[in-house]
Amino acid sequence: MTNSIVDTLNWLQLKRVAHFTPSKNLFHIIQDGQIRSSKDLADRASEYFAPTDLERFDRHPDKTCVSFTYPNGYYLSRARKKPQYSRFPDWVCLLIQVRVLERSGVLFSPCNAATGRGAYAKEGPAALQACFSSSTPSGFTRGQRHHPRAATDLQAEALIPGPIPLSDLIAIVAPSADAAGNEYARLAIGGLNPDGLDWLIAPVMFDRDGLSASLRYGSPAVTEEPWSPQAVES
Repeated sequence: MTNSIVDTLNWLQLKRVAHFTPSKNLFHIIQDGQIRSSKDLADRASEYFAPTDLERFDRHPDKTCVSFTYPNGYYLSRARKKPQYSRFPDWVCLLIQVRVLERSGVLFSPCNAATGRGAYAKEGPAALQACFSSSTPSGFTRGQRHHPRAATDLQAEALIPGPIPLSDLIAIVAPSADAAGNEYARLAIGGLNPDGLDWLIAPVMFDRDGLSASLRYGSPAVTEEPWSPQAVES
């Protein structure tokens, strides 16, 4: 057993966390310079932002939910079916520096944090380790081919207090080059500087079943291709 969150992150070799957001939010996230919680969005700028989960059965709307290394494909599959997103079907995945897990007050849940209305979301290194244990409260077990940096239950998550600054943003992931180009263009037209951001293309991250198979069984592989407008022009 390790003694601190930092020790546990090093032991698990975690480098990043992931957060899905509707692409309609991206311009305002970049403009604001922060990734904000559902409560923060509702309080500050409900006319601009769309909180990705209005219900928040985990009882922590003041925290931002992230998953370990890869996004929660099950969450995206459910969210896409919600009425408020019927006119806005495009999503992006934000990859974030793992150091946000070192903040005071971060909660770790070995299953979806809404399970038991947040009963499994706890602080501390033991709670983080539980997300990668051989079995979980939700009944999942960790097979031999399970991705070493993916949680045992692929819906396990961490709940981050406070806004996350763009200095902690590693990359923006889109499902296709066309989607990345559209997001880039929206930012540029709005007077922001998309060249200051790193972009990746990873179609399987937006495919619930494909991502699950990749992380549990190693096939298909999760590929992440760098994208830039210069690559398109060439």
